[in-house]
Amino acid sequence: MKANLERVPIRLGSSWRYKKIDGVEKSYHWHFHHEYELVLFRKNNAQGMVGHFEGEIENNTLWLIPPKMPHAIELLDENNERQCESHIIWLPKDWVENMIFSCTELRRMAELLKRSSNGLCFSKSTAEDVYQLIGKLFKGSVFDDLGYLMQILGCLCSDKETKQLQLFSKQEAIDKEGKEKIDLVCKYIDDNYQNTITLLNVANHLCASESTVHRLFQSHFGESFSQYLKKFRLNHAANLLTHSRLPIGIVAEQVGYRNQTNFNRLFKDYKHLTPNQYRKKFSGF
Repeated sequence: MKANLERVPIRLGSSWRYKKIDGVEKSYHWHFHHEYELVLFRKNNAQGMVGHFEGEIENNTLWLIPPKMPHAIELLDENNERQCESHIIWLPKDWVENMIFSCTELRRMAELLKRSSNGLCFSKSTAEDVYQLIGKLFKGSVFDDLGYLMQILGCLCSDKETKQLQLFSKQEAIDKEGKEKIDLVCKYIDDNYQNTITLLNVANHLCASESTVHRLFQSHFGESFSQYLKKFRLNHAANLLTHSRLPIGIVAEQVGYRNQTNFNRLFKDYKHLTPNQYRKKFSGF
């Protein structure tokens, strides 16, 4: 069944979105988001579908659904409709990845998000802890809300009883040889991103064809080699802008861009701020 894209409205002044739903419709048809979706079901009696998974939804069911993963919900007891409530937090993929890259304290999230490619179900105790934290949202400042969100993410990372919703995913479909190649590719890029790198360079390094490397990136990262390299470089640039006083032209050169005008354009397209604006907003200088 074809899933429809459901766009998450942007909340002014916030990098993430929360929504509470009191009661549910008889069903939510197949849909997906570009964001990570953390959804907590309270007092529900429903059937949930996430990718290839189908399972029961009951009180304190807490799921993490990755971007572009189709999902749907069907209410089983219409008499219980008014008692149901759902709490949904949407986290933009780029925002989360940038946070993990910039904040050492959030590195544990990387493994959690990697596992979430199958969809994740958390323990009832974690769901209850998350529910208590959600109840504190939007009663203070935006800084308070961001703090509570960080606590919620901490609860997810600390859960020792997390289960995957599906038995397999595209990520797991990559065989051992493919995973070894990905490790080699990542190390090669990490060692050489300051220099000119082409798909042919990577293919020669792996002793593989360019089409093979292209398929490897699409299956593992969900994007092309050039897109991955661009984000990798620009994330490093963002880190240099906020943690050093290097001139912007030097920052551009250190991440592999010899043309500062081109660097400025790409950075603004990716971060929605010029390098200078980004430095002023996020650095302490």
